[in-house]
Amino acid sequence: MAKSKTTLRDENRQLTRRALIKWSVAAGAALGVSRSKVFDILEGSAGSGLAFAASDNPITRSVHIVAGNGGLAWFQLLWPQPDIALAANPNFAWHKPGMATTVAGTDKPLVIGPDTPWASLPVGRQVTCFTCGSNETHTNQPQSVVGLNGANIFSVASALQSANPSVIPAVTIGDVDFGTAPGGARPANVNNADGIVGLFNSAASRAGGLLSVAADADLYKAHYDAFIQLNRAANRSTTKISYTTAQGAAQFLGKNLAAQLQIKPEDLTRYGINGNTRGNVAAIGRAMIVTVKAFKMGLTNSVTMPAMRDDPHGAFDNGDVNTIPGQLKGVFDGFMKDLTDTVDDNTLKSLADDTVITIHGDTTKNPLARGGWPDGTPGNTNRVYVYSAGHLRSGNFGTINRNGTVQGFDARGEPTAYNGANTARFAMASIAYAIAKRDERAISAFANGLTISGNFGLPKEL
Repeated sequence: MAKSKTTLRDENRQLTRRALIKWSVAAGAALGVSRSKVFDILEGSAGSGLAFAASDNPITRSVHIVAGNGGLAWFQLLWPQPDIALAANPNFAWHKPGMATTVAGTDKPLVIGPDTPWASLPVGRQVTCFTCGSNETHTNQPQSVVGLNGANIFSVASALQSANPSVIPAVTIGDVDFGTAPGGARPANVNNADGIVGLFNSAASRAGGLLSVAADADLYKAHYDAFIQLNRAANRSTTKISYTTAQGAAQFLGKNLAAQLQIKPEDLTRYGINGNTRGNVAAIGRAMIVTVKAFKMGLTNSVTMPAMRDDPHGAFDNGDVNTIPGQLKGVFDGFMKDLTDTVDDNTLKSLADDTVITIHGDTTKNPLARGGWPDGTPGNTNRVYVYSAGHLRSGNFGTINRNGTVQGFDARGEPTAYNGANTARFAMASIAYAIAKRDERAISAFANGLTISGNFGLPKEL
């Protein structure tokens, strides 16, 4: 079918816009004009729409939280199964019976309580909850809720994020399983949040190092910049990302960034972390604090961290449900506030617009029984939670009902009999779609024919 004149005109306009953006950014680099200044010039001469397109990251950054050894159960208290929370049954494993609220306007049902993080976000940015995968009680490296057609979603994310240059593409904390995917990065592994700081503590810039004198560091960076401008390969599409990454690394070598990444007392206060905060909750918060600072400077695109791992069988019996969920809420709310208030040094946009957050784990424990909080789950189900930055349909796909029945979902997101492997595949492809900012073509090599747009994800805006 021949294209209409209107369609051809719009396509030509998009090509012209892209050409102008590419030329402007390249010319700015050659003339020593900062990216932010280029965007200002574009806005003044061609409008805010064009400037917005020029400064946009094609892919989001991502934070992956992996709860183990029963630790995912805590997150079931933050975002409960809707029908179970609404039942207000004091025998069910939800700690705030009678205090559930249905969020109006979400694409699928979503119920929150007093300890639910991010409750004040717009409806389109509320979490997406997938009842998917299989119960994998007492493992720290769950597999059924991270796999996408033979690849690991954490590694898939790093492959997609290769379009965003960074000094260290991906960072893992502890023994989380990053897995593999075609084109995926090899992550840098550290023991804790302080280890992330250490990654960017340049030996060259420390006292006695080759670039410890500021003038020497600036000269080194200037030499590298001149080399790029003189090298004709610098602007080739096949080498541009490598040169951009190396340019960032050259600047990094001359700077000790540890001071900029360090956790400060005021950071801990924002996250509600104090002497009464349980250690495994504080560890999540500390990792989040450093992650925001690293994202701001474009130092990395992805952080994968462990969470909880405390097997809370006795949480209802010993009263931990009265304190730990509230502490988690404080940490997660602090993280979202930091992401919202922090402007990316490269794009000049809020990090909350360009970050996807996922929560995976081994088992949610049985939401229908609080005594001893059993590990088994109805239908052998598991669950994944996603903050998609508005790219996915919000609410619950798949549910466990108050009578113990389980409902799954099909490739269109519609209710059907539960199939753990299928639902996990749909969920992981949806996460990839959110990270790719709704670009179905970008995830096609991993999604293997699945269509996310319109089913689980919002259609790409043209």
